[in-house]
Amino acid sequence: MSRLKYLLYKDFIMLFRDIGGIILMFIMPAILVVLMATLQDTTLNVVKGVDIPLLFVNRDNGTLGNAVFKEVKDCGLFKISTEVEGKVPTREEMENLISSSKYLLGIYIPEGSTDRIKGNVQRYVVSAFNGIDKPPFKDEVTLSILVDPTAKGYFFTVLMGTLREKAQKVQFEFIMKEITKEVNEISPVVVSPTNFSGEQFIIDAKFARKGKSEIAPNSVQHNVPAWSLFAIFFIVISLSGSIIKEREAGSFTRLLTMPCSYAEYLLSKSITYLLVALLQFALMLIIGVYLLPLFGLPSLELGHSFFALFFMGFSAAVSAIGYGVAIGNIARTHQQASVFGAVSVVLLAAIGGVWIPVFLMSPEMQIISKLSPLNWGMSGFYSLFLRDEGIVSILPESGAMLLFGAGCFFLALLYNRKYRINK
Repeated sequence: MSRLKYLLYKDFIMLFRDIGGIILMFIMPAILVVLMATLQDTTLNVVKGVDIPLLFVNRDNGTLGNAVFKEVKDCGLFKISTEVEGKVPTREEMENLISSSKYLLGIYIPEGSTDRIKGNVQRYVVSAFNGIDKPPFKDEVTLSILVDPTAKGYFFTVLMGTLREKAQKVQFEFIMKEITKEVNEISPVVVSPTNFSGEQFIIDAKFARKGKSEIAPNSVQHNVPAWSLFAIFFIVISLSGSIIKEREAGSFTRLLTMPCSYAEYLLSKSITYLLVALLQFALMLIIGVYLLPLFGLPSLELGHSFFALFFMGFSAAVSAIGYGVAIGNIARTHQQASVFGAVSVVLLAAIGGVWIPVFLMSPEMQIISKLSPLNWGMSGFYSLFLRDEGIVSILPESGAMLLFGAGCFFLALLYNRKYRINK
């Protein structure tokens, strides 16, 4: 234990002497999270050429429901499903499926929608022919649109604009058709539609939520975990560089004369940088809660399970540290480690959904994205920040990250042993 204490003391001294590395690990991610959250909160991107998974539940089965389905299908943006495991889900079941990211979008048309609108049209025609100026009673029809809470905020805005446009087209054509039909049954006289409202069904568009969660998805809820993970993984450059620097300077050879194992040497490095990673994570959370609102952005909502939040950050740190230790042992020069570490982290972030939402990727890339530890971290943080779930929900992702970190650590031990034997 005393040997590990002195190793830790040595590693902390080396860390504090690396002022440039500390600035890179703390200042850069802080700037990134503020910049990206601000940009994404004010920028709308148009989605083209993407098959968006959509669950369409048509309980109406009348003219209106079929017309909405046809319009959505002809739009060409969606991969439509009408059943789940051979049955049509209820509205509650549909919301649970979407909040769990089984589908990105859901449209629910309630029973009797066509009949209610026909009744509205009939009452309007009768009142118009009877000379009644007061608008007749209107039986409202609510068309529900539910969106996965992990969808980017700008995507939600653009998608809602598209669906509202399609819905207005459908209801206008449907209403005029019904008016013409009712009028022709009474009289050939053309009736003015002045008192008749074209808005016959209400579009209730919102993010799907599981249980009683009150967390509203926004750019902050996406960008803080994304750039926290990026910052944590970026310490692989400093960590691997520290290992190689000691090896090249000869201090590692002198350490071998001490009664300490190579595992203890790596453990000391890991503990030092684990504290750094947790400090990074805490800094990013503080920025999300207190600093981003100063830029006019929403405050980060942390959810109800702080232990799950800490455990997810700890798992991400272990994963990044194990990866950095492996690079530091496999790379032969400081240049190799810095170049490979930086490029690989950027690539893992890109395919993991930090920069580009996974649902916008091709099906092949969506499968590849599952191989990125940053994708596991994003998925875990989504469960905490967007769905307000607890420790149980993140166990698969946090477990995968812990196994990845431990596997990289043991790979470093095996590689070093093989290298020393061959040497």
